[in-house]
Amino acid sequence: MSQQVRGVPDPGLPPLVSSADFAGLPGLCHLAAAGETPMLASHAALFNEFMHDKALGMGGRERIYAKVSRTADSLAALLGCRPSELGFPQNVAQAVNMVARSIDVPGGNVVMPQWEYPSDMYPWRTGTAMEIRLVRSPDHLMDPQRFADAVDSSTRAIVTSLVSYYTGELIDLQEYRAIADSCGAVPIVDVSQALGVAGFDVSLADFAVACGYKWALGTHGAGIAYCNAARQPGWQPRESGWTSAVWVDADVRDTSVTPVRDGRRFELGNPAALCVQILGAGIDYLRASGLARIEAHVRALTDVLWTELDALGMRMLTPADPARRAGIVAFEVDDEGVWRRGLEAHGVLAWTGDKRVRISPHLYNGMADIRQAIEAVGAVRKTVR
Repeated sequence: MSQQVRGVPDPGLPPLVSSADFAGLPGLCHLAAAGETPMLASHAALFNEFMHDKALGMGGRERIYAKVSRTADSLAALLGCRPSELGFPQNVAQAVNMVARSIDVPGGNVVMPQWEYPSDMYPWRTGTAMEIRLVRSPDHLMDPQRFADAVDSSTRAIVTSLVSYYTGELIDLQEYRAIADSCGAVPIVDVSQALGVAGFDVSLADFAVACGYKWALGTHGAGIAYCNAARQPGWQPRESGWTSAVWVDADVRDTSVTPVRDGRRFELGNPAALCVQILGAGIDYLRASGLARIEAHVRALTDVLWTELDALGMRMLTPADPARRAGIVAFEVDDEGVWRRGLEAHGVLAWTGDKRVRISPHLYNGMADIRQAIEAVGAVRKTVR
């Protein structure tokens, strides 16, 4: 059923998929994919299957983790990497902590944007002794030259997001790969705001991390971590647990540890199997919908959204250049609470925080949602002048 704007059916771009495929979505103008996406209605069956499997002893455990392996297979097919390069930590912060601690050296430094997400920034402060060099910019947009100027022979890592959670800016990952290569640093890329809405070459990163509950249509508890086998063949974290080490029977066990050589390095114990299965179903849905189609669809929506919001006089954080955008359009506000309440009063679910409003459509949105959001922004703007 199409939504209406001012009582007139919107003649523009329809959603790629039916809202009925998502629990709770029909009737909502949900434009908050960069914060949370609704769950697939089909996810409900996974809960029942999981409860059934969990009651079946060792055979049930085998069924559970066979489905975890299938998630890795589907995700690898989406990313164009090998399943063995992927692991499922609990979240981005856990994975970044593991990588940061593994490359910590006295006198080293790590370079990142000043506005980087805390999960990518804080582990370097609390888990390493390295200097953190923050690249600053008055408009909070990325400038490769500033990064090139900040690195030196002691730079151990360059940390950045492929799509900024704050501004929605999409970077050219190849440029940052080249900067890392120029000083022998490791590129670590957070792809949380790109995975499922924008295509990219993950092999340009040594490490990539993502949460699963945004564009990837998963839920909390299943993070994603990628270790590039060609660039980091010997990488090993300092942490270990029973699933990240080769099993040794109790009668001959001692304190020696033989690490595994695949993505289970990021899993120190059992991964959150149900959450990983839910993520897998989301990845399957995205692949069936076609990532290239999703990207083109969302770009068409965000192009109109950015243009119309700019015309309204909003203080845009997201770049004007369409090539530097993915699925997020953000603008600055003085009182984010007023904006949240105002937009929700007009039936629009967006995301607020950091003194800005972030609007982020996905494959279940159409142009009617965008028109509704534009009208809502215009109405709220009149009340806050």
